[in-house]
Amino acid sequence: MARLEVVKQLAENATRPIADYMHQPVEDAAIASAPQPIRVPEVTDLFVWFEDTLSKQRDGSRRGAAGLPESLLPWPQDGAATMQVIDRRYAEGHLHLLAAVRLRVNGKFGERIAALYTAALSVGTVAWIGTGSQYERAWNDLYMNTNGEGT
Repeated sequence: MARLEVVKQLAENATRPIADYMHQPVEDAAIASAPQPIRVPEVTDLFVWFEDTLSKQRDGSRRGAAGLPESLLPWPQDGAATMQVIDRRYAEGHLHLLAAVRLRVNGKFGERIAALYTAALSVGTVAWIGTGSQYERAWNDLYMNTNGEGT
């Protein structure tokens, strides 16, 4: 299995709701043995933070980045509008280097997560990606003022 496929599979498994893994008794054995389709939300927001690896040293030299250049965001190759930037935050002192980004993804988002991890690693940083209400609250706490507007 290729590295990208493994990362994609891990991303899809890591973002499934916990209820998908819990056993629930079913009366009809035929229904229980039939594979159940995974319900993918139509629209999902991804909250991505890029680790500041600039200060980390390896072999006596500094390597890494404080974010991801915006030009390296992994857009879908099919041309479909399956991903859009909702909000972006830049690393301090850089006009194009993302420190964090909020993306809205339509349909399955495992490929987008894998592509974001890969793009971040290609420039020497790490992407921390989350979905759901707890990540939205964290984003709002970090970047929204009391009026609900970005800072």
